[in-house]
Amino acid sequence: MKQLALAVMMTAQAALAEGAFTLTLAPKERATLEQQIATARARSPDTFRQVAALRASLARLDHGKRGRYAPVTSWLNAIPQATWALADAIVFSGGVDASLPLTARVAWQAGLLESLGARREPKTEGLLVAVLVSPGLESAVRRSAADALGRLGTESAAQALVAAASAASGVDREAVLAGMGTCRRLTVTAFLAQALARASVESEQLALIKALSVNGNAWALETPAGAPAPAEVRRIQTTAAGALVKAFVATSGRVKTEAHDGLRIVNAPDTALLLAQSRAADPVGVDALLQDLRR
Repeated sequence: MKQLALAVMMTAQAALAEGAFTLTLAPKERATLEQQIATARARSPDTFRQVAALRASLARLDHGKRGRYAPVTSWLNAIPQATWALADAIVFSGGVDASLPLTARVAWQAGLLESLGARREPKTEGLLVAVLVSPGLESAVRRSAADALGRLGTESAAQALVAAASAASGVDREAVLAGMGTCRRLTVTAFLAQALARASVESEQLALIKALSVNGNAWALETPAGAPAPAEVRRIQTTAAGALVKAFVATSGRVKTEAHDGLRIVNAPDTALLLAQSRAADPVGVDALLQDLRR
C-alpha cells in the first residue's frame, strides 16, 4: 500500500510539474528559457512560491468569485519581479488539475498571460507567440495571448499577430483580432482597418472595432508604453479613425454604436474632417456624431 501511495504521489507531482500550456518550443529557445528561469529563481525564490501558492488556491478563488472569472490577473500583477516565475508557470510548472472548473482553468491561463504581457519583457516574445498559435485554447485565453504579445510593441510581435490572425478562422480569428489592438504599431492598425473593410459577420466586425478602439486610443498613445514607435502615432490614429468612420456610416445597430464609441476613444485630430468627407453616406448619423464629439 505504501508503494502504491508513493507511486500515486509521484504521478501527481509529475502532472503538477507540467506547464499551464503544452507548447512547441525550439530546443535552443527552451534551454535559454530554462536558464533565465533558473537565474531568477535563485535570485528571488519567494516570487516563485507566491505564484505557486496562487495556483494552489484556484479552486477556492473560483468558488468565491463574483463575476464570470476570479480576478487572477490582478493578484498576479501584485507579485513584484515575477516575469520569470510567470514564464515558468506557463511552460514548466503551472499545470492544474483537469477536474477544476473550466472557469478556474481559464482564469489561471488568461491571468498568467495578461500579467506576463503587462511586464513587457521582450525576451518572452517567443513564448507568447507559441501560446498564441497553440491549438485548442479557449477563446478568452487566446485573446489574452494576443493582448499580452501586443503589449511588447515590437514590429516582430506585430507581424506575428497579423500572421496568426490571417491563419486563423472563426472564433479563433475573432479572439486574436479582439486582443491584438494592444500592439500599437502601424502594421497592426493597417491590418485591422483592411480587415474591418472586408468583414461582413457582426461578431468579427465588433472584434475589429474593439481592437481599433484600443489600438488608436488617444490617451494610451500619449504614454511611452502605449506608443512604442512615436513616429507612427499620428498615422495609427488617422488609420484607425478612417476605418471606424467607414464602419459607422455603412452599418447599423450594435456595430454602428460601437464604431461611434470607438471614434470617441480614438479622438483623432482629423476625425471631424473624415466624417465630413463621408457625410453623404449617412447625413443624419454623421451630424449627430459630430455634435456629440463637439460636446
